[in-house]
Amino acid sequence: MLARLTHRQIEAFRAVMETGKVTSAAVVLGTTQPSVSKLIADLERAAGFEMFERQGRQVVPTPEARALYEEVERAFVGMTEISRVIEDIRDFRTGSLLIAGMPALALKLLPDVIAEFIADEPGITVSLRIRSSQAVLRHLSSQQFDLGFAALDNDHPAVLRRELFKAPMLAVLPLSHELGRKTMLLPGDFDQRPFIALGAEIGTRSETDAFLLAGGARPRIVAEAQLSASICELVAAGAGISIVEPVTATHFGNLGKILVRPLSPAQPFRYDLLLPATRQPSRIADQFLKLVEARFDALLGV
Repeated sequence: MLARLTHRQIEAFRAVMETGKVTSAAVVLGTTQPSVSKLIADLERAAGFEMFERQGRQVVPTPEARALYEEVERAFVGMTEISRVIEDIRDFRTGSLLIAGMPALALKLLPDVIAEFIADEPGITVSLRIRSSQAVLRHLSSQQFDLGFAALDNDHPAVLRRELFKAPMLAVLPLSHELGRKTMLLPGDFDQRPFIALGAEIGTRSETDAFLLAGGARPRIVAEAQLSASICELVAAGAGISIVEPVTATHFGNLGKILVRPLSPAQPFRYDLLLPATRQPSRIADQFLKLVEARFDALLGV
């Protein structure tokens, strides 16, 4: 039975084959000549045949050594490839990121972050699915997605949910609207005014209704829309006023398409980060999240 070989013996053998000298092999391996000689002797003893013949200061491989070297090279080529893959993963030169996001974030904020991310890490492929918050939750529960961005008031046992960012909802007005003279809007400011509401199936709708009713306001609902972006476009076109989540409101305000005003009392809105419960976030996901958090801070001025 063949005695146990060591990886160091094979490394020494390969180094001697490639350099033709034990002294040169020692330099390549960062060790001493006696250490290399001992490793070769141990390998020969384990193999049961000689590897090299000395001719002056040179060592000449035996036919058996040449045959062994061919197999060793195949193995080392495989190890080199594995090392390259490890380096690529470590340095973000390869990999993928699968994201599901609510429209409020996936229409603008997340694409901006993705563009920044792939500019820095061109080897990473990012896939973005735009879904409702509940659909984002279902996607993450499949454990196939890396990150989810939503606004939820319920949990799923297969998903970790944590607060990503919280900011107050904002009033949005046409550019020439008379309420634009005010620095802050109260519920009563909306009374009997044309109002564009979120669809009844959207969770935030009930919170907005409660805010208005608490102040005795009864706005005239002239349109409904599911997306904050659609509401802001309607406001920009002069169809009415509304209340939407802060990311979309701030974006449209920065574009100069609408006026944005804070509310009193403040109506907090929470953006959630969703993670698959059965595995830890990858280094790629962690890197992406840092950019998302920085983008929130920059957009909302926190």
